[in-house]
Formats: sequence, C-alpha cells, structure tokens
Amino acid sequence: MTGQPFRPEVAPDPTLTSPTAATQGDVLDAAVFADLYRLASEEGLPYFARLNAAGDVELFLVFESVDAFSEATRDAVSVEFKTYRDKLLAVVWTLSDPIHPLGFPLAFDIKRPQERHMALRMLEQEKTLLHYLSYEAGLLTHIYTEAITFSPLEASRAEAMIRSLYEGRTEEVPREAAVREEEAETISALALPDQVLAETGVAYLIDYARMRKKHGEEGAQHLLMSAVQQAVWVMRRHARSEVRETAFTVWAAEQGEQLRLIVTPSLSHVFEVVHMSADEANPFARFLLALPEFVRTEEAAPLAWGAFPLIRMENGRLFHLELDEAVQERLQRLFASRWPAASNPYGPR
Repeated sequence: MTGQPFRPEVAPDPTLTSPTAATQGDVLDAAVFADLYRLASEEGLPYFARLNAAGDVELFLVFESVDAFSEATRDAVSVEFKTYRDKLLAVVWTLSDPIHPLGFPLAFDIKRPQERHMALRMLEQEKTLLHYLSYEAGLLTHIYTEAITFSPLEASRAEAMIRSLYEGRTEEVPREAAVREEEAETISALALPDQVLAETGVAYLIDYARMRKKHGEEGAQHLLMSAVQQAVWVMRRHARSEVRETAFTVWAAEQGEQLRLIVTPSLSHVFEVVHMSADEANPFARFLLALPEFVRTEEAAPLAWGAFPLIRMENGRLFHLELDEAVQERLQRLFASRWPAASNPYGPR
C-alpha cells in the first residue's frame, strides 16, 4: 500500500474511560462512558473494538439483557481469525457447542491506518480485555470482563494475514482462513421456481427514513447489507450441516419511510433450541435486531409487499440474484394470480 507504513502511528484518546473491576455489576455513567453509550446506543453496535486511553485494544460485546449474556457465554471464549475482502475478521466465539455455536465477527479494515493499527496492536499486547455489557432501557451495565491472549503462533498467523491484505496479496491467505466472496455466484432471479417466489417468511421492519437521515442513502444501504452479509456468513460457516445447507431467500421491499428485509421461508424450524431464544440463535435476527432503526418483526409474504429477491442460499451455495424487467413482469404475474382484485405493487397488469 503506497504511502502508508505497515505499522501506522495512532494516538489514543486520553479522555476515554474503560470499565474496570470497580464498575463490574454497575450501570455505567452516561457522561463518564459517553463513547460507549454512543457506540452501543446511537450506533447500535452489538459488538465493537476500540483503542483505550492507554493505547491498548479493547473488545466489547453488548447484550440486550443480563439473561441473554448468561445464555450466550457458558463456554470458554475463543477468537478465530478470518479474512473477507480487505478486512481481518476476529470472530469471538462465546458458545463452542458444535450444535449451537455463537460467534461475533469483529471486522478490521486493513486499508484504514487506524483499524490496521488496532488489529496489529491486539496481537502484540500482552492481553486483550473483552468487556461484556448489557443495554436495557437506555442504560449500559458492565456485566463482566475477561482477558484473551494469543499464542505466538496465533499472532504470527494473523499478522501474516494482515500483511497479505495490506500488500494486496489476498491469494496468499490460506484458503481455510478466507471468507471468499467469489464463492457466491450471480444468476438471474428468473431461475427461482414459482414455489420459492411464493414462500412466506419473516420480515424485519426498518425505519429507513431515520436511517437515511442519519447515514445518507449510501450509508444506510451499506449498514443493511453489512448486517445481512454477516448473518449469511454465520449461516454458511455454521457447525451444523442442516444450517449450512438450509435454503432461504432474502428480499427487500421499500414502502414510504419503511423498508422490509424479508427472509423466506421462516428459519424457526432450523433454530428451535432449548437453551436460547430463536431470536438469539437466528443470525438474521441477531444482527438486524441490533440496528437502532429496527422496528419489529412480522410474518410476511414478499409478493404482497412488492419485494424483490436479492440473495438465494441453496445446498450450501450462495447466489446473488440479478433483477431486470423480465423479473419484474414475472413477479407482477405471480401477484396478479394470487390477488387478482388487489392493486399490483409491481406495476399495472
């Protein structure tokens, strides 16, 4: 990367305050911990990394309640390094159960000096503190903190990934360490059979006007697709084969100030679990419910909302769906065949 040193100099913010043993179990003061409130509340991040006042990297996982934390963290925590595009993913695994694993992928954009510095610093420092927080009714509570360490071998492997990304030599990243986008194929949405297009599922309703106002059109689209991509990523590398091989379609429908991301069919049968709620186990629910602009979930038929299919997963293969006038005409006909007297959201019949 021309003009930028591999190890950039980044000055920490001396005004930042970190949770300590003294704050464990307490509600964090909103003024003292303003940065954490901004990240967890205003930006709605369910997990994030930051540089503390001492210049060390800290990791944070934010749960909707203390009970949710208890259900999601019964095993010894571990970190697995992966790469995706120009990013290093540090996946924090809090449930290692082969039947119901749970991981949080922290992304570091290696092209950005500050994030590259954080990724490298995390590997170099003696230990990395992982803070567990809960955010309920506008209040952040410090639940617990533990330390993560990396062996010299783990650190050297991850640093080699960072250098490969930095130098644009992504082909040198070990295949098992890379989440490769080229594994996704692009096909026409016309390839989907009528029975798939007619499926019902779960809609995640988003206050899209609020999101656009805060982040702009491009930023809002990026946030939504990032949440969807992370959910798909977790589904694709899930330890359970039935989850990896589950067939589903992701749709989008914009209606005025609201947007619906619809997953068909409902994945509830895949995530019928005893030790956590379906929403905690379902990656789409986990990532989309964490958005501040999330409103609610509801049962939905994509055709009824004039939605368009964007992504299809089938037999462990991921497909990006191309849309054109022929696709719109087919959806128009399918809608008309089911609701002949209703106004057609895909255009006049």
